Amino acid sequence: MDKFTDANEIAYFLESMGCGALFAAVYDFLRARRREKKVKAFFVYLEDILFLAALGLLAYALAFRENVGIIRWYGILGLGLGALLLKLALGDRLMRLFGKVYRVFTRLVCFAAGILLFPVRLVSKLIRRPISVVVWHSREGSREIADIWRTLKIRLSNRLRS
Repeated sequence: MDKFTDANEIAYFLESMGCGALFAAVYDFLRARRREKKVKAFFVYLEDILFLAALGLLAYALAFRENVGIIRWYGILGLGLGALLLKLALGDRLMRLFGKVYRVFTRLVCFAAGILLFPVRLVSKLIRRPISVVVWHSREGSREIADIWRTLKIRLSNRLRS
């Protein structure tokens, strides 16, 4: 765009409001995921830093595309106002909806993993008896294999739960 007109600046403001609302929705999804699955503080900080970096890049890309790279105060105001209007309109309802969507998605992934791992469990049940006979002859070996088997079983059940 070569000229700055009032229509261009109003369009820039409205687009920045839309981007602000979009980023507020994305942040609500991050918050919902954090509520559903406890995340260590380090990863929360890392997510927030990456989120803010993406927000900055989006604001710059929007200004570059619409305003020839000139960041205007009303563009930043539009980002904040869009996020604020989304929060006032929907409150925490959007975050609760995202939490439900996240729970359904994780259940579907666990179900799919169970289907994909069914042959592995079937083969392990079939070979468990012959292996146990061989292991029975070696007490030291049986303890080690039993410990390995137990830890693998615990790890698999923990991964399927989370």
